[in-house]
Amino acid sequence: MKRLETPGKNLRTRLSLISAAVLASFGVLRFASDMLTDGSPGWHSVLGGTIFRYLARAPSDGTLLGDLSIQYVKLISIPCAIAGFFIIYHLTYSDRREADIHWYKFSTRLIYIGMFLMAFTVMEIEKATHVLGLRMAGLLAGEEAWLNHLLHIASALTGWFYMKWLAFIPRKYK
Repeated sequence: MKRLETPGKNLRTRLSLISAAVLASFGVLRFASDMLTDGSPGWHSVLGGTIFRYLARAPSDGTLLGDLSIQYVKLISIPCAIAGFFIIYHLTYSDRREADIHWYKFSTRLIYIGMFLMAFTVMEIEKATHVLGLRMAGLLAGEEAWLNHLLHIASALTGWFYMKWLAFIPRKYK
């Protein structure tokens, strides 16, 4: 019987960890900039005309990058959150097979994707209407409320397939 390889020896597992680290890092930074925008809507002016302005939540400046940053970044919002959970699984599960079995369950994916979609929908409703009184910054220049919802639904679908693609152990040993 062959010994189970360590996750680092499998390309898909390595790519899973790398992509998860990149997406989770971006997601955390973007979420932090969202919180800064809620507390101080003009904070992004310190980024001036730098490329970092497009990584933060800031009103669109009318350029393609500005429009992508404010509106279409939502396409990767749920994959970013899923990436964070994938890393948490890697840090907390000592048995990769057990993590793998739990991660790929239909119910697990449904709960995580549904949870994030619901949370992001509530946030988008609050940004557009302020009906809940959460003191979130409203929609910024370049943002459309209806498109935010559609993009989050597309993000949920992307997150579903991304979650299925992520690997804990080499596929040949399943």
